[in-house]
Amino acid sequence: SQDPEQRLWEAERRERALHGRLACLEEQNRQLLGQLAESQSQEDSTARKEREVMLRLKEVVDRQRDELRAQAHEIVCKSRDTEALQEQLHRFMAMNEELRHKVAVVQAQLKSALEQKSDLEAAILQSQRETSRRSRTALERQQPEPGVEGALSPSEEPQQQDGDRSPAHCCFSKEELQQILQERNELKTNLFLVQEELAYYQRELLNEERIPSFFLDAMKSNIKKQRKKIRAKMLGTTEESAS
Repeated sequence: SQDPEQRLWEAERRERALHGRLACLEEQNRQLLGQLAESQSQEDSTARKEREVMLRLKEVVDRQRDELRAQAHEIVCKSRDTEALQEQLHRFMAMNEELRHKVAVVQAQLKSALEQKSDLEAAILQSQRETSRRSRTALERQQPEPGVEGALSPSEEPQQQDGDRSPAHCCFSKEELQQILQERNELKTNLFLVQEELAYYQRELLNEERIPSFFLDAMKSNIKKQRKKIRAKMLGTTEESAS
């Protein structure tokens, strides 16, 4: 299918050509009228033929006038369709920009949560290492002499392991853990809302019959990319593995 502007240009060109032909025919009409006035004295057969020619010319002029009116109406309709498509294009561009902004906000929140998670994991690991080092140092200092009981009783081993783990667990208070869980739930909620909004706009685009196919393909591709990015951020993976 041709571009609306191309079709409009073709219609205008045909209109100009028909106007030229109409002017030429009107000029011929005037000439024939002059000839008819000059040939009043000729035979009736000649006058009859001239009248027939005039009738044919009138039919041609009327037909071309009707064609011009139909083409003018078509041009007006095409212009309205073009304006409607431009308005829809601007509206969808604004919707796309709003979606980009919302996705960027969610991605920033996800990035912050992932960074906080990494910091917490690093702090836990460092605390566990420090606890293990202190435990080994304490065991080396308290190691009994040879011949004395060398191994700890089974009841003492769990206590020592609990002692090794307790400092790591005490690094975070109950309020901090609740805050982490709350932030995670908020991110999941934001992700769900953005995905629902993307799905809604996608349904709107697919149900719109007057949207060009290339614009639909571009919008669907952009929505798919945004979903992959959000999923990758939530899973903490790369975009290729999330796809």
